[in-house]
Amino acid sequence: MGIVVFNGISSKDVGVEVETFPSYAIPEKEYDVVHVPGRNGDLIIDSGTYKNVKRSYAVSVATHDKFTYSQVMNKVAEWLHSASGYARLEDSYDRDYYRMAYYNTAVSFENIFNQAGRGTIEFICKPQRFLKDGEIPVTFTSNGSIQNRTINPASPIIKVIKTQADSTGTLVIGDIAISIAEGSGSPIIIDCELQDAYSGDVNKNSVITLTSGVFPKLYPGSNAIQINSAISSIEITPRWWTI
Repeated sequence: MGIVVFNGISSKDVGVEVETFPSYAIPEKEYDVVHVPGRNGDLIIDSGTYKNVKRSYAVSVATHDKFTYSQVMNKVAEWLHSASGYARLEDSYDRDYYRMAYYNTAVSFENIFNQAGRGTIEFICKPQRFLKDGEIPVTFTSNGSIQNRTINPASPIIKVIKTQADSTGTLVIGDIAISIAEGSGSPIIIDCELQDAYSGDVNKNSVITLTSGVFPKLYPGSNAIQINSAISSIEITPRWWTI
């Protein structure tokens, strides 16, 4: 029997057990296909993105001394609809990874003598399988590098500790430079996936300048990290992923 954790709530806590290994869905890559008259074959334009996938679990539920079958099913429904939008999805079959998923489908459970039930729950997942070790921040107090061992560019979260209020902070990741204005405060969080900068609940987009106009990514292989003297340290949470 397996376990699913969705939105921080374990299936075990709501009386659900996974009966079989889930199927593995490889996401569909998005291409633009253009036919050019007079040319053999189609022109393929790779967008570099993938479509969502489905993650299905064959599950069973059973009543307990304290709960009727109806009460157990209410708990299951509340669990499945506990998140608005994407939430973290983990299971005991793929322990080193997590997904971002949402639940929006209907499910009908076979009622077995009003004591147990069986059915299939299905989550809609972003195509990425995020590595849990990609959630570990890497700290830099001077120039260095960070290694991406996957084949996919990662969009990190960067926490910048700026000590010199009267100087412009500059950090470079690969060939992408970010300048942080004087008097901007500290720390500043730069989320390269959301393309947003903030400190607590205060928006900080106005104090950062992307010299190339794009947020940095961590590309496969070694990525050089540079910081100037106005910055005390940075923490990079890489968010490695695969499919």
